[in-house]
Parts: sequence; C-alpha cells; structure tokens
Amino acid sequence: MKFEMWSIWHILYIVSPFVIFLLIYCNMRNRTHKAINTVGYILGSISILILIVRNVDIFTRSGWDVEVIPLQVCHIGSIIAGLALIFKRNWLILTAFCFNTIPALLAMVFADSLANYDTIFKIRAQAYVWGHILIVVCALYALLLCRPKLSRYDLYKSMGFVGCMSLIAIVCNSLFRAALNWTPNYFYLFDYKGTPLKFLYNVFPSSHYGWFEINWFYCGVLLVVFIGVFIGMYHLAKLLVKATST
Repeated sequence: MKFEMWSIWHILYIVSPFVIFLLIYCNMRNRTHKAINTVGYILGSISILILIVRNVDIFTRSGWDVEVIPLQVCHIGSIIAGLALIFKRNWLILTAFCFNTIPALLAMVFADSLANYDTIFKIRAQAYVWGHILIVVCALYALLLCRPKLSRYDLYKSMGFVGCMSLIAIVCNSLFRAALNWTPNYFYLFDYKGTPLKFLYNVFPSSHYGWFEINWFYCGVLLVVFIGVFIGMYHLAKLLVKATST
C-alpha cells in the first residue's frame, strides 16, 4: 500500500491522534490515579521505543547517518512526550504540549515524505506514522489526564530547555556538515526546506565564521515566533487543565 497525499487515508491520519486520545480519555477520566499513571507509562514507553526501533533500522541499513542523531524537532518530541508520561515533570509536559504538538501535527498534514516509500508498511514509514500520532496523544494525555499544576517557573524551564536544544542544533548543523559531510537541518534552522516561513530565509544572506554558518535574520524571526506560540500554548494548556479538572 502506497501513501497518497490528501487521500481518505491521509485525512484519517490527520484526525487519528484526536480520535485515539478521545477514546482513551473517555475510558480513563474516571479511573484511579494508579491506572492513569500505568497507561501513561505504557504510552510513553511506546513513544520512545518507536524512535529507537526506527534509528536501529536506519543504522543497520546505512550506518551512522544524519537521521540517526535524534535532533530533529519531532525526534526530540517522541522522547519528550514519552518522558513526560513516565516522569510526570511539569516542564516536560509543557514542552511536549507547547513545543512538540504543532510540529507533529504539521508533519502529519504535510506528510510528503511518506509518499516516497513504495509501501507504507516499511519500518521507517510506520515509525513516521505512529511517532507523530503518539507525540500528540502523549502530550494531550499528560496534560488532560495527569492534570499538572502549571506555573511560570515550569514555563521558563521548558523554554530554557528548548532554547538550549536549539543552540545545540545550530552548532551541529554546521559541525556535521563540515566534519562529516552530512546535510543536517536540525530544528529547520539551517535551511528553509520543510518550513512555513521559508520565504524569510533568503531575505538576508547567511553569515559564515569558518566552519560555522547561521542566518541571523531567519533564526531571529523563528525565535520571536517560537516565544509567541509557546506562551500562547502555555495559556491554552492552563485553560484546558482547568476545564477538565472541574
């Protein structure tokens, strides 16, 4: 079976995380705290396991590759969403919801890369499908069933973590290109491909400092957008927790 953009299967794929979460939510909302935590552990572990299986498959086929290093936004999302349900840390839950859900949903809507597989049942294709579904499901589960008491401290810690990961991604984008001849675009900060703000990338040229390259204008705009979206999602998270707690 080959994946086709905007087919009925693609539409079902886009809505699937919300349907799956709704079914889980209806079955778990009146369960005991222990039961909710147990299901959370299982979902979180599966999210991380899918990424591990994907990367092992790539490594066994191609050796060390740019895709094996889990620095893409949604690769980190699979890890963060999983850890959020395993450890129940507020800043992890916020990161999963405020930072990773939107990129995961966008990857499901603009799932062009799935069309490149001759069959959807290949390990890497299935990892793409279920990895993104579980990011959304785990983030919603952690927020609406675990119902964390969120604070601004959690917001700042979460934003600080994402900021540090962004800096690591910026350095690795240039370092891996120079040292290993790879072509990474971690966090979509090195190039515009696959981003909705691609028209901004060529407004000003990138700056070069030896092996290091950065487009200051593009990264600056993304930073402003990131802060705005993150804060907006934080307030939405608080409203959703309040609504489901009454």
